[in-house]
Amino acid sequence: MFERRWHWFEENVGRSVVSAANDGYVAGAGTRTGSNSFGATLAWVDSLGDTVKVRQVVGLDNGAGYVCRAGDGGCVLAGTRDTGRVFAQKFSANGDSVWTYSPSVRGLVYAVIGTADGGCLIAGRIPESMSHMGAIKLDSTGREEWSRYYGDPRLFGSLAHGAAQMRGGGYILCGDAHDYMDSYSRLVRTDSAGQEVWNRLYTGAVDPSLWDVCEARDGGFLAVGFELDTFNFRNALYLLRADSTGALVGTGSLPLPGAATQAAALDTTRDGGYVVAGQIDWGDSARVWLVKLDADLDTQWTRVLGRGGREGVNDVRTTPDNGCVVAGTSDSAGGSLLLIKTDSLGGVMVGVAEGSSPARERIALSVTPNPASGVVRVAWSLPNGSAAELGLYDALGRQIFWSSGLRTSPLGIRTSSFPQGVYLLRLESSRGSATRKLVVE
Repeated sequence: MFERRWHWFEENVGRSVVSAANDGYVAGAGTRTGSNSFGATLAWVDSLGDTVKVRQVVGLDNGAGYVCRAGDGGCVLAGTRDTGRVFAQKFSANGDSVWTYSPSVRGLVYAVIGTADGGCLIAGRIPESMSHMGAIKLDSTGREEWSRYYGDPRLFGSLAHGAAQMRGGGYILCGDAHDYMDSYSRLVRTDSAGQEVWNRLYTGAVDPSLWDVCEARDGGFLAVGFELDTFNFRNALYLLRADSTGALVGTGSLPLPGAATQAAALDTTRDGGYVVAGQIDWGDSARVWLVKLDADLDTQWTRVLGRGGREGVNDVRTTPDNGCVVAGTSDSAGGSLLLIKTDSLGGVMVGVAEGSSPARERIALSVTPNPASGVVRVAWSLPNGSAAELGLYDALGRQIFWSSGLRTSPLGIRTSSFPQGVYLLRLESSRGSATRKLVVE
């Protein structure tokens, strides 16, 4: 488990992450090298998050840095040239350039995925002049197999933010769409040649947008993004479930009082569930937000990751140890690539030590009664109403309770279901952390 930030140029925006050789990762970021100069950076890191090598591509437009894994262990970087043309470049596992794709077609690229035949699919608004979501399929040598756009006479325009390949072949694109009166979430399913199989618009949500999609185990689809929560007038994480024909199965959202939430990416987990990555935003600060869902889309746990300031995530991948790795952006140093590797419960910390450093003495944390046998009252004091997250760990360091986005003290925790023993209660916030011992009788 690790948490890393890299800053190379004036601004770095983490777009995506894929697995690499030797249990490491390749992270892609868009970079701003001057007032009107942009590029992209690929960073190879080992399993501990230490940098192995870095490659930079210049002459790109703002918004590049999307990366997918190639079938031979290399990776493909995608974006647009500074001339507005679609761009892709493949790198070997050693970081050497293999081929470059840059056709005359103009477009906006928002996703790239590896395909089962060793090629890749680039998705976004392609071509840009058609004002609708589209995709380009490249083979393993960088040769274009097909290019399609998916218009709809009911719409003024649409955009693909995410894509996935289905197990039986074909692809699913997700995004948003609008006409002159309203906005919609949209799914388009294609066959393996990119021909449209079905096209669905979904109403009911306010200003919705779908940012990533995957095929569910039952052959349907799960897409995530955000909608406007009209009760709080803030964005809320939004989930849409459709069957294999695109018919709506159900929708849901995860609003939090006093905060805006949104989802940017998701991946399937080995237990049949999903992990969703996004952002929780309190206005004065923002953090990476992970949500673990079971197969029925019930929330199993949520985690707030990162540190103070503004940080968010754009991609998530599950890892062989049942953890996950997320790529995003931190406002540290004016804009840095953020990469976090978690355990199976979304945590980054290895073990818990009681006590706090002198720099964090401003956090007051109390636990009463202690020892406890029923409900324990946890109280704290943070400056300026900062948000906090609270975790309870047993003697082996296993997390048995977690709550995030806390702004109101005190909090009651019922301990009657916990085995007798000694626990450590840890409070985390952008202002520091504090730990207290709790004895359950």
